[in-house]
Amino acid sequence: MLEGKVEITLGKGAGSSVRHDRTVNISPVLRGRMPAEVITRISSVYGVCANAQSHAAVLALESAMGTVADRETASARALVTAMETLRENVLRIALAWPTFSGNEPEGSSVRPVISYVSRVRQALFAGSDPFAIGAGCMPDREAALAVIDEAEALLADRIFGEPLEAWRARRGLAGLADWCALRGTAAARMVANLNEKNWIHLADAGREAVGLPEAGSVAAWPRLLAGNTGVAPFASQGGVPETTLFSRRLAEGAVESLNSSGLGARFVARLAELACLPAEMRLLLDGQGEPRAMTGSDDGRGIGMVEAARGLLIHTVTLLGGRVDTYRIVSPTDWNFDSRGIAARCLATLDGHDEADRISLAHLVVNAIDPCVAYEVRAA
Repeated sequence: MLEGKVEITLGKGAGSSVRHDRTVNISPVLRGRMPAEVITRISSVYGVCANAQSHAAVLALESAMGTVADRETASARALVTAMETLRENVLRIALAWPTFSGNEPEGSSVRPVISYVSRVRQALFAGSDPFAIGAGCMPDREAALAVIDEAEALLADRIFGEPLEAWRARRGLAGLADWCALRGTAAARMVANLNEKNWIHLADAGREAVGLPEAGSVAAWPRLLAGNTGVAPFASQGGVPETTLFSRRLAEGAVESLNSSGLGARFVARLAELACLPAEMRLLLDGQGEPRAMTGSDDGRGIGMVEAARGLLIHTVTLLGGRVDTYRIVSPTDWNFDSRGIAARCLATLDGHDEADRISLAHLVVNAIDPCVAYEVRAA
């Protein structure tokens, strides 16, 4: 895999470690290529979150070229990426969450979600590539709205078992326990299973984890990230910043009311993401929402930042004579599975549990933070 593999070692009694074999340096592969060639290469080699990868790439390249997409196109691109986020999280919930309570995956129940991204791309860009350099949208609002409506109906039926706004109004463990008792979805069973095992608040690394630099400093990011030296520019004594669905949806009522950073809150944050997305996509379609993406440039360097299905994704590029000189990607895995990242901090709280529980909890920690990462858990 281009993003490498995560290896988690659980020491005897105490002392967990996280090792992330990062992706190969992509800069030599792209050096000397024209911007349009880069988009083609990026879209062909990244299978996970391919739209988000192309989105971040086009933002970085366009900013380095001194061009900016119009607001309608920026919103349409963001809507495509948001639909990909919805699809990826629905599939992970249907395929993985049942297995944690000993049940079979339920992928067939959410099969329609697979078509949503291609359909919304068609509705907004009439078959052209949304992430081509200089792309412009040609929106069919009614067709796009129909896809969003279908997505919301699927979420209400297969994930939440109730209208999204009803779920978003639930508060605290009591509200979630009531939901679990009333609804028989895989998501409800997952939360109920954590509660029954008294694991809701385990793996709590605290809410004071390091945050990312202020958005206002984005112009300085390309220079900080230009080298292939990991995420050290953003590290501090508190560790490496977290960028997960939990950090993204921390203020959402169902998450905030748990007053926890444990496993339960992290899985609920994934649900909160899904519960919020249809309304946010409608705002983007109407020109009222703010795209969850940023771009900027600094001394010939361009940067594209996209809130993808697993967290913040960054591409940064330097052009020389109109061709790529340096190119760097920082994925959510780079932040979250650094040796001082949020996964390591969560795993460190599990010392003292017996080995079988620690292994089970370690798998839950990984899936709560990033269900797409390739990983291995082993006891020392």
